[in-house]
Parts: sequence; structure tokens; C-alpha cells
Amino acid sequence: MNYIKFNEVDNKCKFANLGFTNINVDMASKEDRKKVCEELDMNYENLTNNKQTHSDIVNVVNPEDIGKIKEGDALITNLKKTPLLIFVADCVPIAILDPNREAVSLCHAGWRGTYSKIAENAITEMKNLYKTNPSDLVCVLGPSIGPCCYEVSKDLIEKFNTIITNEDEKFYIIKDDKYYLDLWKVNEIVLRNCGVKEENIINLNICTSCNSDKFHSYRKHDKTTKRLGMILEIK
Repeated sequence: MNYIKFNEVDNKCKFANLGFTNINVDMASKEDRKKVCEELDMNYENLTNNKQTHSDIVNVVNPEDIGKIKEGDALITNLKKTPLLIFVADCVPIAILDPNREAVSLCHAGWRGTYSKIAENAITEMKNLYKTNPSDLVCVLGPSIGPCCYEVSKDLIEKFNTIITNEDEKFYIIKDDKYYLDLWKVNEIVLRNCGVKEENIINLNICTSCNSDKFHSYRKHDKTTKRLGMILEIK
């Protein structure tokens, strides 16, 4: 098996197909992308991804945009049989699904994208274009580096303190005088603040660094160029 599925998403969002690849394939490879699409029964011919730059840019995929590669770190669409793909290898992959309006988004959220609230930007675009109600959304945080392993500088923690103003929200831990940022928690806070219901935020809590035997990890695998992929298609 070259991917994992999300059973809770499959049950709540029968209109869409969501998968996340593992270490057996490299989604930076065109051949592997095609193989995964075939295994997931997705339309490879319409596969669309960004040139990711750790930005807060959301690109809309309309018929004329299919297959075009633009700079950005989130994609949204309501087109059927048009798989969206984001690449990660420790950064947080976020899937946003609207079963009511049958629209979807994928976000690539490293610390820069998380800090700039890229998930909020995507939801705002979905509200504007598809009349999405955030309370209808189902959101998934896929395997990515966890607070157990994501050591950062104290300066970066202080930077995040400017966007997490509720002192009750603990988004980092300190171990042996070292700071560890919880990107999962920050993105969950961003989603909740957008109006997503807590019970509709699905976080597998799988750390790519801890599970580097199963997933590519940029930190654990010495800045690997291999990539995991989160791939999402409206059926």
C-alpha cells in the first residue's frame, strides 16, 4: 500500500476522495504521482498542484486552470474529477472539505504558512466563491512533524505569540530549555476561529519525524528531496 486513507472523512464526506502517501512513493516523481492516482481511482489527467513557496497564496482551480502550476500554497476547487495535490515532508497538510457545497481545499502549512493563517485564507476564498459555511466544514491535519520533535528558536515562539493571544492556548512545549512548536495546535486554533466545529477537525497526531520509517521527513532524512503527497478529488 502506497497511501493511507481517512475513514472518518470517507464517512462524513462521501462526495470526495482523500488520500495521503507514505514512504513507499515519492510524489516529486511524475511516475509515482500517476501510480498513486491510478491506485486511488483519481483522474491523473486533471491533477493540479502549486509551485509551493511557503506563502499565504490561495489559487482557485477553474476549468482553465487545470494542470497549470502557479506559485502558492493552497488550492481550492468545486470541479469534479480534478484532483488537487500538495507536497509535504514535515510541513502540515490540511484538507478542507465542504460536503454541503461540494467544494474542497488543500493547504501546505509550514511554520510560515501557519503563521500567515493560510487555512483561514482558503476558507475565506471558499466563502466568497462557493458560499461555504465554516460550520459545515470537515478539516483534516495529515501526518507532519509534531511538537515532540519540532524544535525551534525562542524568537519563533515569541513571533507566534503575536497571533495566539489567548493565554489558555498552549501551542508550544519546553523540554530541557529547548522550545518545541505545535503546528497542529496552531492550525486547529486557526480553524476553530474561522468557525469550524471542533468535532469536525480531524488530526491523526502522526509525527513524520517519529515515524520516519513510514513517511519522508525533511528533518530526520537529512533535508530529503522526496515528498509525501496529500491528494483530494471531488468524485
